Amino acid sequence: MNSSDINNITIVGAGMMGAGIAQVFAASGRNVIMKDLSVTDCSALGDIAAQLDALVCEELIQQSDKEDILDRISITADAIEAFTDADMIIESVPEILEVKQAVFREMEAYARPDCIFASNTSVKSITQIAEVVEKKERVIGMHFWNPAVLIPLVEVVRTEHSSDDVVATAMSLLTECGKAPAECKKDVPGFLANRLQHALWREAFYMVDEGIADPKTIDDCIKNSFGFRLPQLAPFENADMVSTELSLQIHDYMFQHLYSGQEPSETLKRLVREGKSGFKSGEGFQQWSPQQAAQSKQALFQYLIDQTKYRRNQ
Repeated sequence: MNSSDINNITIVGAGMMGAGIAQVFAASGRNVIMKDLSVTDCSALGDIAAQLDALVCEELIQQSDKEDILDRISITADAIEAFTDADMIIESVPEILEVKQAVFREMEAYARPDCIFASNTSVKSITQIAEVVEKKERVIGMHFWNPAVLIPLVEVVRTEHSSDDVVATAMSLLTECGKAPAECKKDVPGFLANRLQHALWREAFYMVDEGIADPKTIDDCIKNSFGFRLPQLAPFENADMVSTELSLQIHDYMFQHLYSGQEPSETLKRLVREGKSGFKSGEGFQQWSPQQAAQSKQALFQYLIDQTKYRRNQ
């Protein structure tokens, strides 16, 4: 099977991520079925329509595109309808291993032998999820980032059983959908981008614990220095630009001073104990009024929209 054979895609789980993934594939011209526990209680189509309205307002799509995308998406609670004609099934249910494995058992009970199985998990082992599947070679991770419609990266995660053809088909399909797929060759915790992201968070939180700077100052330092150029200059290109010799000299000195602990931040643990959960409670590492929280979310959305427009014009 190659990407041109993937015409019918089923998404199991019609929450925020499932709805976004469905929109991505429907926008590429594929037929998408969303399987959820209840059709009547499912708000996914309304959520997708609202997202599409925002894209119409930003002139990223036309009104006719919105209608075409919605026409390609349906919702069902019936396993036979959801699975029997699927070329690819993507699980996007809560991050509970037993729940995911139950979904995969049901998928294998009804799907064709050549149907590709994928999990959108961001934290669970794809290998563990696939333990309950007989044809393990057809199982991969396919981790979309939130919001799935606007973030380019999708991590395609191998297990030791994953077929080369299945991985290649997934990579090609995602490229056709306008995504930037990245192959993770080993099923490791955090895959690729989350490992990188939380390595940065660990050092940032440690600096707060040690009183080196306050949270807003550290956030601002990241936004106004290497974070400002990261979309164009990531670590390996940067190392080559400044020279591998200089990179080695810096690392030889710096690494001994970086935090390498395995325990979460003491400040983070204290905030959780005190019920200071961030935007939701109005206080976390910083104070947040409802207006400030809303402004932060809107600024992120607008930044992602602007980046999407920029990428499309390249």
